[in-house]
Amino acid sequence: MIVLRDISKHYGRVRANDSISLTLEPGRIYALVGENGAGKSTLMRILAGHTVPDSGVITLRGEEHPGLTPAMAARLGVGMLYQDPLDFPALPVWENFRLSGPSRNRTQVVDRLGELSNHLGVCFLPDEPVASMTVGERQLLELLRLLDLGATTLILDEPTTGITPEQKRDLFGLLSRLARQEGHTVILVTHKLSEALEMADAIFVMRQGRLEARLTPPYDSEELVRRMFGDTAAQSTDSALPEIGQSRRVTLAETVFAGPKYHLGPLNLSAAPGEIIGLAGLDGSGQELFLRGLCGLDRMAAGSLTLNNAAHARTHFKTLRREGVHFVPADRMSQALFPDLSIRDHILLAFPKHAARLEEFHQSQCVERFDLRAHPDTPAKALSGGNQQRLLLSLIPDDAPLLLMEHPTRGLDAGSSRQVWEHLRKRCAAGATLFFFSPDLDEVIEHSHRVLIFFDRALVADVPRHNASVEILGALMAGKKPEGAHAA
Repeated sequence: MIVLRDISKHYGRVRANDSISLTLEPGRIYALVGENGAGKSTLMRILAGHTVPDSGVITLRGEEHPGLTPAMAARLGVGMLYQDPLDFPALPVWENFRLSGPSRNRTQVVDRLGELSNHLGVCFLPDEPVASMTVGERQLLELLRLLDLGATTLILDEPTTGITPEQKRDLFGLLSRLARQEGHTVILVTHKLSEALEMADAIFVMRQGRLEARLTPPYDSEELVRRMFGDTAAQSTDSALPEIGQSRRVTLAETVFAGPKYHLGPLNLSAAPGEIIGLAGLDGSGQELFLRGLCGLDRMAAGSLTLNNAAHARTHFKTLRREGVHFVPADRMSQALFPDLSIRDHILLAFPKHAARLEEFHQSQCVERFDLRAHPDTPAKALSGGNQQRLLLSLIPDDAPLLLMEHPTRGLDAGSSRQVWEHLRKRCAAGATLFFFSPDLDEVIEHSHRVLIFFDRALVADVPRHNASVEILGALMAGKKPEGAHAA
């Protein structure tokens, strides 16, 4: 049994955790929910030993502790899977898997990796560099590593972000077996209320740093939303999609993008000002390379790309960035933000011309537009996942004509997600073009004029919104050809 008693953590005037007490029993699955900035991640980092509380006591295996270190937490069986995996991308899979583990040779490590992989129905190539893997694959590898280290209390921060529906089903099946059959304690930190309602034996609701409620089955979904957001509960965006312009913003002609593991193309398509185009596909199907190729991070091996009437036979990231192409990757900390730099530093790097009026710009751009309520001196690594995403969105120039986004609402609660989409739709209504990928097919359908489907590293279909449904998109993502879909 784990008991947290009167846990508090303050960052200046911000009360991230305010006298929180709760009890976690073995053999049960708990969900920890709350809007962005509610204090969920801080509380779990305290339990995992990565943050020291200002006050309070943690009781684990009968031992009382005023705070833990990561080594102490690991010794006591606590393991945390973060939204952004804690790995070394330059190292191969097998070397990442053995980190902090017992002394074993490569053969022993590979055998153990294969044994645990069977539980999740996944397959890892031992010598593949982690840098070439998707965020979802890296999360799964990190989970296997925690199990190998003997974790009996598993904390999972947004665990289904970036993984396929099949992997999600296998993951939830594994978590159920670990809890019900082996007595593990599982804590899901999630914004997906459907997952909390589906999996949890109890739901803890946090709000403004305090424990708002402990709910048990049978659940009332309306009460859960009210407890999270109060009387101003979030509603889905219902505004109309922006009008599509007549000119061509982006055109691909026989274009082939070359990534580190495969090629994608030839591609023939175009997009107009005001158009929002969703991308759908299982991890590794090609949508990642499509976005990275459009922004110049991966090279164009053949064909041409026309942007704003300027033709490019080759693409370079810096050239396209100067022309207004802005890419927001799913892996925020490794590819988009500088962990040790503050919000203030990021603003200065992105908008050097605003250095003279930094405080005013921070207030208008970060706080008022994106509700990023953190001190300007806060380092990026100290922000919650949702606030990291808010920071990234606030760093996009207003005049960027082409936006490329992986998981635009990753880590955001329902209210924040609505706010982000209102902002993105306004940008497109003003003439921007948006390509975005999301594993949430409902989100893709709701916000797209049309959907591009990727399967087996190829663009297989271009589905207009009026023909799109979860069933049609899901079938295409699995390589089937349902009625109502058009080949790309």
